[in-house]
Amino acid sequence: MKNIVCKFFLLALLALPYLGAAQHRVIFDTDIDSDVDDVGALAMLLNMHKCNEIDLAAIIVTSDDPYAPLCVSAICNFYGQSDIPIGFLKGQAKLKNHSRYTRQISEQFSPSIYNHSQAEDGTSLYRRILAKSKNNSVTIITVGHLSSLMRLLQSAPDGHSPLTGQQLAEKRVKQWYCMGGQYPSGKEANFYRPDPLSTYFTLQNWHKPVVFCGWEIGNKILTGGKRVKEALTENHPVYQAYLHYNNFASRPSWDQLAVYLLSNDSASYIERVSNGYCEVNEAGENRWVEGKKKGLKHSYIRLKNESDAEKLAEEIDALMIGHGK
Repeated sequence: MKNIVCKFFLLALLALPYLGAAQHRVIFDTDIDSDVDDVGALAMLLNMHKCNEIDLAAIIVTSDDPYAPLCVSAICNFYGQSDIPIGFLKGQAKLKNHSRYTRQISEQFSPSIYNHSQAEDGTSLYRRILAKSKNNSVTIITVGHLSSLMRLLQSAPDGHSPLTGQQLAEKRVKQWYCMGGQYPSGKEANFYRPDPLSTYFTLQNWHKPVVFCGWEIGNKILTGGKRVKEALTENHPVYQAYLHYNNFASRPSWDQLAVYLLSNDSASYIERVSNGYCEVNEAGENRWVEGKKKGLKHSYIRLKNESDAEKLAEEIDALMIGHGK
């Protein structure tokens, strides 16, 4: 496997000064609990952040697992990024540890927070980061259900900003990469479980560009298997997450593909379909409707060549591994 440690940073250096202002400012919204691809996506972002290719401004944990924000904190600390703020979806009726790895990671490694209540309120963190950002500068990446993003849009002015959440999104967000739905149509978990009305509301009230990463493309890209097992050691949280989840049996890269869109190399493997828009009903079922709809800037992704699936898997594994340890 070719060495692409800090690949993005090295490419940026070669392209200076032209890419000097092109760094992505990212808010990552994750339901890190039921699947392990969230860990892979977070590892990619942290490696890119350490290489100065992106500015990972905040992580929003949209989960009902109380160990989920602790797991994120432990992983960030392992990467030396304890200063990245972590938000949590507060006020949920019931919390339950149902993940195969969140408690284990938070106990084996060292989080900065020791109870979910210590995490910042997710809506407040969204508003705080957007209020401090430049206009049209933030890329939001969601890889779970949209409850936290809906709460942002519904939020009222506060101490962070006199703008509503919708106004903040309109001014500060450049684009949204959304892992959700099936294309051209289907019923996918992030859109219908556990909060389909958040999907319906958010898509009804979102007017900035959005790129959908559907279930069908991520399902073809298998990562987190032998390459990760051999490159990392047992004292690495990514190793432990994949060990606990399925003992390195590989897993589709649904969430990692949303992160991979940040890469300049993504255009080598992925193309965007922009001839219509994503329509979703209140049950979370979606379909792609050809033709333009006023106010919507939607696209979804597909592989340029089906034969490139394994090459793309190698790229994603390498970005998950980073320096390795």
